[in-house]
Amino acid sequence: MPPAWLINTLTYALHKNVKSPEYAILSHKWVEPEITFQQLDSTEWRTINLESQPIKKIRDACKKARERREPIEWLWVDTCCIDKTNNVELASALNSMFEWYFGATIQNGQVKSLLGSNVGGRSRSCWHRDTWNSTMVNWNFMDTRKNLADLLHKKTGVAEQYLTGASNFKVASVATKMSWMAGRTTTAIEDIAYSMLGLLNITMDIRYGEGVKAFMRLQRTLMESSTDESLFAWTTPTSGLACYRGLGQVAEFSPAHWGLLAPSPDCFSNSSDLVVLPDRCPSFPEAR
Repeated sequence: MPPAWLINTLTYALHKNVKSPEYAILSHKWVEPEITFQQLDSTEWRTINLESQPIKKIRDACKKARERREPIEWLWVDTCCIDKTNNVELASALNSMFEWYFGATIQNGQVKSLLGSNVGGRSRSCWHRDTWNSTMVNWNFMDTRKNLADLLHKKTGVAEQYLTGASNFKVASVATKMSWMAGRTTTAIEDIAYSMLGLLNITMDIRYGEGVKAFMRLQRTLMESSTDESLFAWTTPTSGLACYRGLGQVAEFSPAHWGLLAPSPDCFSNSSDLVVLPDRCPSFPEAR
């Protein structure tokens, strides 16, 4: 199912429930203040500086979609195509976002640099450290996915076979997928968990305000729906939890707070090569 709201790439107007659309997606680093759904759904945005970064990247993404050999009429942008004041719509969007990225005809990535600082043994730009971008790779053509696979593997930790499509990412173990998220950061602490829903093929109630409990609830949901025991193959981090840095008191965990489940994806940073053998994995009994 496509996104509920899409931007017309010619008029910049929001449209709801477009039937069977081909659409582009803008993958970008948030810059405050971003254009909101309410602004784009009114005439307010027309009074904003059209050369401001938030407006310009939306207009440029629309222009890029229209300039294709087969022009694309619709664009989806996470900052302004979700009514975040509507809790039902927000929950539906967060649970469907991975599917929306997967279903896009093209993804325009606004990338300042593919190079960056070293995080957990991986050299990353801020774009690679952003959690939501792991589910999404300047306006100019950079290279093919195949040719960039080695560079992106070194920066993101995602194995080349999954980046090129040689192997289906769905077969990767839970621990491997968790390792892809190690070292990433979010603005809202709960998004550490919510950004992984599509990747792990699960759904959850969205409860902003629950803090680090969101990641614990994510793991409990996995225990109820999966028999992949690599969920428990994590190690205590030696240099703190990178994903919680800058978030105040929640950044510190004592050993007394750790049990069977990991406190953050950072604990899976050394679990990228774990494989679950299908014939060794128990299955749930069939319902009668």
